[in-house]
This record gives sequence, structure tokens and C-alpha cells, in this order.
Amino acid sequence: MISVKEIMQKAIGLGACTQSGKATDWKSLVWLFFSPQGREFCRDNNYPSIELFRSMAQYVEPYGGYVEKPVEKHNEDVALIGEAESTLRYDGVEKAYKVILMHGAKATIHVSNYAVVRLENISGRYEIINDGTAEVLV
Repeated sequence: MISVKEIMQKAIGLGACTQSGKATDWKSLVWLFFSPQGREFCRDNNYPSIELFRSMAQYVEPYGGYVEKPVEKHNEDVALIGEAESTLRYDGVEKAYKVILMHGAKATIHVSNYAVVRLENISGRYEIINDGTAEVLV
């Protein structure tokens, strides 16, 4: 079984901030992935690889990381990893939502009612369907 410590040691070796080593469990690792610095690091280094994501799929899914799995989600931060097609819906102003697409993930993203979504596209594909009131930051 792969460990959070092993993942973070490799990330630090690739140039991630040494503060990243504070991720000690799967929840904190996924939180780091969704952070602005985490998204930037993963985009710039194409890290983790699809193989590494496959090995940790069951551990990251409870926190919004879906590996090669089609999902339908509403008003949730999600990371879609690998070849699967998903449908995401965002509405309202409760928060700014985050969507990460990586390693060929495809999403149809419906946005409405003034929702704000931050989309980080790292080698994925997407279609945005906007009612004209929402904002998608790419």
C-alpha cells in the first residue's frame, strides 16, 4: 500500500514546498491538492501520475478525488482523474467551488444562479453550460 509520506517525499523531491510534508493523512493530502499551491505544483509537474492515482484511488475518493470513475455531483469540490466522463452541477453563492481535471478526465459542467467555479484543467476536457449568471474561472 502506498503511503501519504511516500507521496509527499516524492513531491518534495520534485520541488514542492517543504511545508507540504505536513500532510499526514489522506484528508490533508487531498486538501493540499485542492489548494492554489497544490494545484499549481501538480499542473507544473504533472504529478501524481495516473498510475500513482490508481494506487491511492480508494483513499482519496472520500475527500472528492475520483480516479477513472464517472460521477454526478452537485455543489461539491471535485478532482476528476483519468478517462471517465462526469456531470457536475453548480448553483448558488454559498462558496466558490473547485474542479480539477487531470489525465484525460472529461466533465460537463452546468453552472447557474450566480455560482462561481474555479476550473483547473490539467490535460482534461470539459464543456461548460452556463445560464448566463454564473462565472467559471479557467
